[in-house]
Amino acid sequence: MKDLDIVKKLDVKKLLMAVAMTAFIVNSAQAAEPKASVSLPGNVITVGDVFDGVTHDADHVLAPAPAYGDTMTLNAYDLKRISDAFNLGWFPQTNAEEVVIRRDAHEVDHYAIEAALKKGLTEQLNGQKFELQLNDPSLSFHLPESSATDLDVSNLKIDLAKGEFHALVSAPRGAARPVIKQDVAGKIFAVVDVPVVRSVLHSGDVISLGDIDYTSIRTADLSPNVVTDAHKLVGMSPRRSVSPMKPITTVDIVLPVIIKKGDLVTMVLKSPTMTLTTQGKALENAADGESLRVINISSNQTLDAVVTGPKTVAVNAPAEMSLLN
Repeated sequence: MKDLDIVKKLDVKKLLMAVAMTAFIVNSAQAAEPKASVSLPGNVITVGDVFDGVTHDADHVLAPAPAYGDTMTLNAYDLKRISDAFNLGWFPQTNAEEVVIRRDAHEVDHYAIEAALKKGLTEQLNGQKFELQLNDPSLSFHLPESSATDLDVSNLKIDLAKGEFHALVSAPRGAARPVIKQDVAGKIFAVVDVPVVRSVLHSGDVISLGDIDYTSIRTADLSPNVVTDAHKLVGMSPRRSVSPMKPITTVDIVLPVIIKKGDLVTMVLKSPTMTLTTQGKALENAADGESLRVINISSNQTLDAVVTGPKTVAVNAPAEMSLLN
């Protein structure tokens, strides 16, 4: 441990020079070769981590291990200094020879961090739906391979007015001495589910409950005319083609046309004492309950009417005499 304390005060290059001056020189050279790559489970780099075939001083500490998930590269010059210091008898064949040392680690990426934060935020917001966005979208942690990767979220503070949150994330969860403790901050956005159609629908199609799905949209981005109640879509028809999974506005939908221009219709006139019917022709498209103009085929007179059902219209009382003609 004394060697390790000295190591912590020096950078790797200076440390290797110190090793060269202070290491014990054995009487005969060892047949050693540098490893192509090294994966470290521990906290330090030893001679035996760097070279294969070391028979003496394999446990001699050269430097602290890189941070979890990081790498360190020893070039041909570094390796020659170590070989000379410990009489390993190795010489580089080219200046390109090197050893890459990596610290064994698990990566906890930003998806895992966001998932832990979402759980904590959901508990505080009583189930209100939201989206979050880390201020550092590339945030990640590295933990020892032997460590669990679940996270603790504490000191969670939410400012809905500003749309911000702050928290302390630590790992592994429940550890008395966490390997990682990190302040995390980001944006929070309230969202609402709105009805959308599952596939493209065209003008003339009638929207049914089976056509409807849902998508989430940030409340701040919600236009006043977006339809938020699925029941207000059922039975309606697109004014023009509507795309799937896209919010629908009241401008996008109309009542479905049930009488088209040129259709033959039954014209009905009701009065307290009688009901008269005759045949007419629609002069324009109309939906149920809408007004349209029709022409009485018998009299060739144009009348105002209201759609009461498929191919059926009601004419206004002043048209009574026209129906009789």
